[in-house]
Amino acid sequence: MKKVVLVTGANSGIGLALCERLLSQDVHLQLCLACRNMQRAEAARQALLASHPRAHISLLHLDVGNMHSVIRAAEDFKTKYNRLDYLYLNAGIMPNPRVDFKAFYKGLFSRNVVRMFATGEGILTQEDKVTPNGLQEVFATNLFGHFLLVRELEPLLCQTDHNSLVIWTSSSNAQRTAFSLDDIQHQKGCEPYSSSKYASDLLSLTLNRRYNRQVSKTSVLKSIPHSLFRINVTIYCYNKCTLKRTCLAL
Repeated sequence: MKKVVLVTGANSGIGLALCERLLSQDVHLQLCLACRNMQRAEAARQALLASHPRAHISLLHLDVGNMHSVIRAAEDFKTKYNRLDYLYLNAGIMPNPRVDFKAFYKGLFSRNVVRMFATGEGILTQEDKVTPNGLQEVFATNLFGHFLLVRELEPLLCQTDHNSLVIWTSSSNAQRTAFSLDDIQHQKGCEPYSSSKYASDLLSLTLNRRYNRQVSKTSVLKSIPHSLFRINVTIYCYNKCTLKRTCLAL
């Protein structure tokens, strides 16, 4: 039976490169591109078909920052497919950073000056927005929308007759110092992207414990950072009894 693959944020960047790699390894996949902008999604589909004419590629309208869109997309997907072998949670946003000059001058005379110049930690700030659902935009897009999608697709992921993988892209910007359990949406901070990525790592561990308890022979792998030439990703292994770490290189 043909494997079914769903990729969020598949119209450009890492998502599009991932789809190209997947099709180069198995052109018989049923590949579904889940994107917010359907015009760009169709352009991506045509580009993939140009290099893989026999590929089976469908489109799914999904805005992971909008919870109503997530639920509708999950329902649409479940009406079209009766299984899901691979779910790649790749979509995400990062607000353009700005320099906090006050923090910069203060950092010049601190013992963290080398780290400040090496990573930008403490001197780069990001402005977040609030979505129509009342959530912080970065939190909703990078974390909560994908979490809701996984929960909505559980009937397809947690089947006993085959294994499924959920891969959640993380980032080297996932900093513990940016995240607080007292402010999980990062409403009071200035590093929403870093906070959301660290929270996704914590959520991976939580899901691992949840599915190990509730689903027979299920395990979840935490996310690990990616570098410029290699994408290290989160893997949720449904119906597998061992915890494995996988690195997908593009």
